[in-house]
Amino acid sequence: MVNYKLPELFSHDKGKLNTPPGLPSFDDYSVYTYIRCKGAEACSFTFNSSRSLQPVDGFEKPLPDLWLFALGVLSENAKEEDEEAISNGVPVEYTRELSFKGTQFKFLVSKFPFTIDSENAYVFSTFRNITFLFDSIDEIGSRNVLFSLVAENMSDVFCVLDMDGRLAFMSESIKSLTGYSAEELLEIPMSYLVTAKSLETAREIWDGFKQPFDPGCSENGNNRVLFEIEFIRKDQQKRWAEITAAAFNGPDGQALGVHGLIRDITERKAKQEEIRSSLKHEIELSNVKSKYISTISHEFRTPLSIIYSNLQLLENHRFELDAETINDAFELSRMAVKSLLRVLDKVTVIDAVNKGKLEFKPGMADLELLCRNLVRDLNEMEMVPDRIDLKIDEIPAEVWVDESLFGHIFTNLLLNALNFSDKKKRVMFEVSMATPEKASFVISDQGIGIPPDEMNYIFEPFYRTSNARNARGSGLGLAVVRDCLRLHSGEISFESNLGAGSVFKVILPVSREIRDTD
Repeated sequence: MVNYKLPELFSHDKGKLNTPPGLPSFDDYSVYTYIRCKGAEACSFTFNSSRSLQPVDGFEKPLPDLWLFALGVLSENAKEEDEEAISNGVPVEYTRELSFKGTQFKFLVSKFPFTIDSENAYVFSTFRNITFLFDSIDEIGSRNVLFSLVAENMSDVFCVLDMDGRLAFMSESIKSLTGYSAEELLEIPMSYLVTAKSLETAREIWDGFKQPFDPGCSENGNNRVLFEIEFIRKDQQKRWAEITAAAFNGPDGQALGVHGLIRDITERKAKQEEIRSSLKHEIELSNVKSKYISTISHEFRTPLSIIYSNLQLLENHRFELDAETINDAFELSRMAVKSLLRVLDKVTVIDAVNKGKLEFKPGMADLELLCRNLVRDLNEMEMVPDRIDLKIDEIPAEVWVDESLFGHIFTNLLLNALNFSDKKKRVMFEVSMATPEKASFVISDQGIGIPPDEMNYIFEPFYRTSNARNARGSGLGLAVVRDCLRLHSGEISFESNLGAGSVFKVILPVSREIRDTD
């Protein structure tokens, strides 16, 4: 057995130990360990990462009845087995089956001999409950499957270091974990083996082990700790390991070193991240649903109130009203219905995008006619004629566009320009050709503008700028524009001055040839 020196890691002096937050519970593991010096009694006991100077008492929590029974059986010949392992200098591992309260349990016993100095030899012993591995195999399962499963799940690395950082023992499973043998690791700086953040964590924890162990203290974080590091394998793959470490004393009570168990938890971390991502998605989805309900309720309330009040007017006074008043009531109701349909239209588009059902269906269309009809419909919707100034330069007689997506894009952009501008202010809508294959659409208003610190968020569903929250609108319009432009391979840019208005520019491919080559 050889003493190894790990370079760099344990020569760095840091302040008081601060155990990293968010560590898993110490109760997640059924592992019991102890150290024995040749010719002496066992010492430095740990159970589920809780340390004690006594084999049974003194842990943070009382040992379960199963473990009290198991330790009584497993320790019957433990001293002789320990002495034999020390003498032979070879690790020993075997399984033991125990019956407790009518149930069969299986334990894995591992013994790893090591030396700290030239005078004393030691053994690091572990007892692990591996019943769950056997339970996963049905009655027909072969012993080969069993042994393979045990090997895969018992791949923890066992190591022992003295207080100077010399590696007294490292189990062979280190190669499976890192790709390096113990001898190879000695030649590599620790900064090459772990990430910078993990290196700092390990240094802090090692410094904490130098502090005296107080068996009467309920929180001995500086003498036993469970932490995670991100390490770099020989093949440069980054993986995560969980380390359970505890300080131990020799027969004279003096601190000798630290023993630890290292476990690969990369898959577990990935699953945890997957769960966190799913939870985040569910929270976001819940928030979107809440905003959706709130927005739809708000947007429906005013049009429905208009429709209802006009119906009441017509019902209660239909014989007293003149033709003009009746026509106005019908017109107001018609406009309210159109307002409801616009909101439903936006929601339908967003829903179709989320489900992947919104499609690009282009065809040849008269671009000038499309724009003029769009302006006419919007002027009628807003009941304030001629607020939009349409200017069309030379454009082809026909272009290749999806009329539905086109309508969604420019209806929403023009509605925003109208809604967030004074009723007396005009909106400019300029159409031209940016290139022979792409059309340019510029919409300019003299409205409230967009706060500079909110410009990155205006295309998100339900987002409303701080200066527009009292104005009508669903917060869906620009999200619809964004999604429709993506399908149409279009681009959008904008400039805005707070209190002075905004200019939105859209570049849209309108040539069949350019679409066919995409």
